[in-house]
Amino acid sequence: MASEKKGKYFLKNYELSHMSSYSNYPQSLLKAMQVKSLIGPQSEIPEPDISVSAFQLDPGTHYGGHAHPHPEVYIFISGTAECTWGDEIFTAEPGTVTHCPPNLPHAMRVTSSEPLRAMIVGWAPEGRRSVWDGISEMLDQAT
Repeated sequence: MASEKKGKYFLKNYELSHMSSYSNYPQSLLKAMQVKSLIGPQSEIPEPDISVSAFQLDPGTHYGGHAHPHPEVYIFISGTAECTWGDEIFTAEPGTVTHCPPNLPHAMRVTSSEPLRAMIVGWAPEGRRSVWDGISEMLDQAT
């Protein structure tokens, strides 16, 4: 990929990377997940009320049930996954858009032979930036 380019209002040719640790997430999940925070409170393009991240999970990965205090929207770009959002089960595929209200448990298992890719958008409802203080917690362990 060409080298990353960044302006005041844009970012392109960025690379996703693994997190070495995050909340109570198991290392097996962190090794299968790549993320790049693009816009947000502590992101490449700073913005205190919104978070936009590029996200990827390896084939076969189970991202176990987790929840967090901020709402988010997933926009699925490639790959497929069996998802559980609260009490609803569905298949996410390219073009699927989801809404996850604050603290709703949600999980997914990648079912495609290619990585699952999505953009994740979170926000501070009504400007309540304190939602960023609470991180995502695994409710059951991913494998």
